[in-house]
Amino acid sequence: RQVGGVTVQEMQALNYPFFVDIRSDGMDRANPITSQLTAVTLNWASPVKLDETKNAGRQASVLLKSSPQSWLRTRLDVAPDLQTYPDLGFPVEGQQASQPLAVAITGTFDSFFKGKASPLVEAGGAVAEAGAATPTPVAPTSGALDRSPDDARLVVIGSGEFLTDVIFQVSASMTPDRYLNSLQLAQNSVDWALEDTDLLSIRARGTSTRVLDPLEAPQQRMVEFLNYGFALLAVIAIGVLWNLRRKNEKPMTLVGEKR
Repeated sequence: RQVGGVTVQEMQALNYPFFVDIRSDGMDRANPITSQLTAVTLNWASPVKLDETKNAGRQASVLLKSSPQSWLRTRLDVAPDLQTYPDLGFPVEGQQASQPLAVAITGTFDSFFKGKASPLVEAGGAVAEAGAATPTPVAPTSGALDRSPDDARLVVIGSGEFLTDVIFQVSASMTPDRYLNSLQLAQNSVDWALEDTDLLSIRARGTSTRVLDPLEAPQQRMVEFLNYGFALLAVIAIGVLWNLRRKNEKPMTLVGEKR
């Protein structure tokens, strides 16, 4: 906008469907990754579908899911058209339903190179180290792992943008602590994958911001009027107390005053 002939960039909060705001009702409260989180925002998220046949022998859980009012979109234009669609900036396409956005899986995973030659097997391979004049010979690799351990853990999140610096800058400019929830989700996922769950719930209890429940427009107006009313009553009460104190004060006796 123009202010005195100077262009000023201003950021406004809008309802943007591609930034999925997930609250406690869309989280798996039994999993330690999300048990202590209050809210997480996934930016430009895609659904993560679990193949029940391939995961029949594994333990899988949906960590995060969208609300039943969400829908899928295949077009790549992400700029909202508020003139045509003033509510959300985008048309509601297809059937609205809740979509899984992050999953956690525990079990055995077969290697992509199972039954194939290892790509690391190279006869007479060499690696050049920094500052070395000649490459250092590397011993040939005997083979590749066909499968993971029985208790291997995997976390898949349907967003590759929610941990970028640009998203953190935008989030910090709107709310100073909201981005901490995304960092806590990443840290909890690493701890869970490494089986470091003893202190996970304790560490996640007090490090994330507590997000308020969303309010409808009538509720917002009521809270705003209550705030104004409370401030007005507080000013009136201070004025009444000040007048009472002034009336109850005894006049000071001046030095040299005749009685």
